[in-house]
Amino acid sequence: MLIPRLTALALLPAAPTPATCVPNTTSPAALQAALDTGGAGFVLSLCPGEVYALTAPLQFAAPAQEISTAGYPLAGGRAVLRVVAGTTAVRGVRAGLDYAALRHVAIDGGRGGQPAVVGGAAVEMGGDSAHHLVSHVRCFDPRAWSCIHVAEGALACRNATVEHCDVGPCGGSAWGQWADGISLACADSAVRFNTVTDATDGGVVVFGAPGSVVENNTITAATATMLGGINLVDVVPWVPGNYSHTVVRDNAINGGFAGGGGDGTTPGLIKIGIAVGPRVWFGDKYAANVSRGGVVVGNTLRGAFAFGIAVGGAEDFVLADNVLADVAFIGDAGPNCSTAPAPHPPTALLADLPTLTNVTLTPEPNSSFVNGSAYALTCFTPPSGPVWPVGHGVPAVSPVDDPAASTVPPPSSNATATAHPSATPKSAAQTSPHLRISAHLPALLLAALFIT
Repeated sequence: MLIPRLTALALLPAAPTPATCVPNTTSPAALQAALDTGGAGFVLSLCPGEVYALTAPLQFAAPAQEISTAGYPLAGGRAVLRVVAGTTAVRGVRAGLDYAALRHVAIDGGRGGQPAVVGGAAVEMGGDSAHHLVSHVRCFDPRAWSCIHVAEGALACRNATVEHCDVGPCGGSAWGQWADGISLACADSAVRFNTVTDATDGGVVVFGAPGSVVENNTITAATATMLGGINLVDVVPWVPGNYSHTVVRDNAINGGFAGGGGDGTTPGLIKIGIAVGPRVWFGDKYAANVSRGGVVVGNTLRGAFAFGIAVGGAEDFVLADNVLADVAFIGDAGPNCSTAPAPHPPTALLADLPTLTNVTLTPEPNSSFVNGSAYALTCFTPPSGPVWPVGHGVPAVSPVDDPAASTVPPPSSNATATAHPSATPKSAAQTSPHLRISAHLPALLLAALFIT
């Protein structure tokens, strides 16, 4: 059966014209006043390399507004928005803010080793508006639950793009101190070409976000323990677990390597490389609710994990052609692990067969799915001893912006066209009532998924 990938191009407004940069001696209230009075298409242009201390979030106030650094620099040339009160640096979630853009800035969430607090993400976009863009943003150390959140609003958000961002570290590894890297709940959106390092909850967490594509991201546990690499486990807000036409493809997920940490000695670990279904994460908290309708294809996992890919509580999903290379599956059952049912020990590919309906899996080149309990697998803890695989690893990202600045030309518009993947898993008539393990997917199916 052909799984088409549809691409729709939005009609975008003309690019805003950047103004002279506003210096960091400007008060947060005056920065907000500029947005409030600037009108549609206004650019709040920050000065390269300057640090702006925010006591309240900067809030978009009209359509097609942009917050960016003058000249669109990369690395150390970006302006830094540092949260010194509250939890959020930039917010754009109400209705009437279509085509808002956050570009070429660094966001310092300002946790600074303190305990996590309740509040919004360091960046809050989406909500009841559409066509938002977050591009070339460095975001790290959020005070609350996520670095970058693209929210669903009243299930109204559409066509957001998060791309070319450098995210992490986010959160701590201690119990309850976790934070996501990128949290996506906006439908028909794209998360692509981002680097996420040491986000201790999930690297990229997909909250349904039907019709979205998560592709070509690199997610790494360098020195921290991450609960998940890419998660498709939440049954809300797109009740009940609507992942229809959501595609996760061509991402690189790197667990820890011996000597691969940023200091050369502390290896990271990802407990679950790719998690599909609420049972994997929450046990029986959501009873018989499942994640429905997504595609996970062509992703590569390297390094140390407790579980490479785990599926439990899923329906109408396709998982195919994901590659495991230079991997080890390690971890000890922690004090929070259930004893009835007890989760399966660490393994490469785990499928909780009694909880799956119309799920198509293909054996990976070096492993096949095993049947076992995928019940609340985040309870596993890093083991002791020299059991990490030896490899090159990926160094940790410093929380300080790189001092070497470079620039790129301003883009031609304040939003990018977002791909609208349409990927329909096999119907019940084509799949057994619980699970079909196939040696390969039809060539036309894979060709459709990889159309560029």
